[in-house]
Amino acid sequence: MNKYSLAIILLTLNLFIVSGVNASPGRVNTSLDVLKKEVTRLIQKNKTRLADMPEQDIEVGFLINAKNELIILDVNGDSTSACEYVKQILNYNKVKFCQAKQLTRYSIKIHLVKEK
Repeated sequence: MNKYSLAIILLTLNLFIVSGVNASPGRVNTSLDVLKKEVTRLIQKNKTRLADMPEQDIEVGFLINAKNELIILDVNGDSTSACEYVKQILNYNKVKFCQAKQLTRYSIKIHLVKEK
């Protein structure tokens, strides 16, 4: 075996190893989906005034600080009382979500449903 054959074998082996590391199967849940579920659970735990509000979609913009607390930046929806309710419940509430980098702005939609 000459030195060129050995170099080609090593290069090929290296390419197989690197391409195997970069390949990732299709994810079922993205990290944003996990974060949305966690935020939705926080709202579901506090359904105190939810029966008084109309069914609607609310968009929430927020950051997560170093203490893993939600910092609500803006809340947009049809009802100002529903927006205030969501902001009051979520602001400075802790989440278990591990973010890639701090001070990343997240935006999720929450569907509020009247409790029957």
